[in-house]
Amino acid sequence: MRRYRVLIVEDEDEMGRFYSWFFGRHAGEFSCRLAQDGDRALTVLSEENIDFVVLDWILPGLSGSAVLKALRGHPKTQGAGVLVVTGVAAPRDAADILEAGADDYLAKPFDERVLLARLHSLRRRLERAAAGGKFHELPGMIWDSAAGRLLIDGHNAHLTPKEADLLRIFLERPNMIHYHRFLWDSIWGYESEGWEHIVVSAVCALRRKLGVKLGVRLESVKGEGFYFNINNVDS
Repeated sequence: MRRYRVLIVEDEDEMGRFYSWFFGRHAGEFSCRLAQDGDRALTVLSEENIDFVVLDWILPGLSGSAVLKALRGHPKTQGAGVLVVTGVAAPRDAADILEAGADDYLAKPFDERVLLARLHSLRRRLERAAAGGKFHELPGMIWDSAAGRLLIDGHNAHLTPKEADLLRIFLERPNMIHYHRFLWDSIWGYESEGWEHIVVSAVCALRRKLGVKLGVRLESVKGEGFYFNINNVDS
């Protein structure tokens, strides 16, 4: 079994001890490094190949949001799975974290089983990406899912990994309603009280990145789900 490389970005000693204990218990699945601030995290990311980042949102010096922006902006690290750990649990704040480029968030305090479920969700996403992808082309859009590259009107549109998963599902099954629960189970795959809000926020972020012409084709069915309408897409 492959061991996934995890970078923990956490300044609190107590949380650092928890992560050391947790990853010691799951050493067969994960190896981990600990960085106590954002600058050290970026150094590790530049020097090593990291699969997942568990990122505290409130850090001394360079903030969690600045680390995430730098991580998503660099070709070497933009595909890494990012789980933000935060003391903020309000839906609006959670949506902001996801729209900033995180794959997922986890509100403190949390149970070790919840953390493991989040990491397994990130692992499944990487495994799907490694299995290969498809090339989709529509007027104004080119999507190479294997390379994770989206062009809208000739310009690069960066997607987070979860947004890329959503686009893949919508393009592989166009004109079909994808229910909220189906999307959640297919992409996130764990239990969460706020799961539906996370799905809607991620789809809305994807819609904006598709631009004016194509974004409107990612249509919603109120209270049920979403579908990508390709009827008369060249009009």
